[in-house]
Amino acid sequence: MKILIVDDERLILMGLKAVIGKIEDLSCEVQTAMSGEQAALLLEENPVDLMITDVEMPGMSGLDLVEKAKNKGWCRHFMILSGYDKFEYARRALRLDAADYLLKPVDKEELRRDICRIARELEDEGKKEPNLLKEYECYFPHLKEGQIPGPLQRSVQFIRENYQDAISLSMLAEHTGKTESYLSSLFKKEWDTTFLEIVNEMRLQQAIYMLLYEPSISVQDIAGKVGYKTERQLYRLIKNKLEITPQQLRNGENKIE
Repeated sequence: MKILIVDDERLILMGLKAVIGKIEDLSCEVQTAMSGEQAALLLEENPVDLMITDVEMPGMSGLDLVEKAKNKGWCRHFMILSGYDKFEYARRALRLDAADYLLKPVDKEELRRDICRIARELEDEGKKEPNLLKEYECYFPHLKEGQIPGPLQRSVQFIRENYQDAISLSMLAEHTGKTESYLSSLFKKEWDTTFLEIVNEMRLQQAIYMLLYEPSISVQDIAGKVGYKTERQLYRLIKNKLEITPQQLRNGENKIE
């Protein structure tokens, strides 16, 4: 399931992405965009199954984005977020056949229910469509999904399973059977990023989720659970990425604002 989240506030993007990432038994690829224009460019190249978008953003509004995506066939399902309980917004969202109209702060359980419902609908739709992969598997058995995962897929899987530990590029190289220089070049070429940035991104997503939704766990313990030796390391990461402190994030309501 491919999901695109659109909001002009980075903290909301990260929070929603963290919540979606914690939904059990949901296999999905989540992208984010901070404007309607950026989202349109992404959708034109990579259509998605579900788009979750804020209504009021600079430039193209979320409702205009939904209308454009719907007309272009870029997305199958839509969810609208708004900080305003305005009848006109809700009416237009209904006209555009949005799956739901959620008011901020977003209730994470309601969000989970909606996404799981859409995932089931997509699964049911998929059962009705011809499965071309199965039709050709007998002719091309070496192309079956999962038989050739590739260094990038193996790398991301390794990081996802071990980011909470003191992992290094040398450990990844040993795991994948590739050299450190090869992996560094591959990350840069394919994704314009580094091994450390990928690790920090995964740690950040998990830390945001725990700060927002697990108030009984201290910031120091969260730092340890996501792979940092000290609370200060987590503090610097969140301050640098979100421009707020972990405690400021936690002091808000236990919802995504």
